[in-house]
Amino acid sequence: MSASRQLFVNLAVDDLDRSVAFFTALGFSFDRHFTDETATMMIVGEDAYVMLLTKQKFGEFAKKPIADAFSQTEVLLAFSAASRE
Repeated sequence: MSASRQLFVNLAVDDLDRSVAFFTALGFSFDRHFTDETATMMIVGEDAYVMLLTKQKFGEFAKKPIADAFSQTEVLLAFSAASRE
């Protein structure tokens, strides 16, 4: 029997509080055990999470420059929803 796998998507954000407010409004929740002033773990599903990291914190893990989301593609994500609302 294989072990369960978990998915962690890491995203650099300009404003952590604003990002949390945005995703909270979409109905997502966060794990306070993995949250501080530099990062938070957004719960997407039982084994899927999105780590929202300040750019400084993200830079501690990334070897390359962080993409400018206004002029470059940084990541493509899709979330299902019951309706557009």
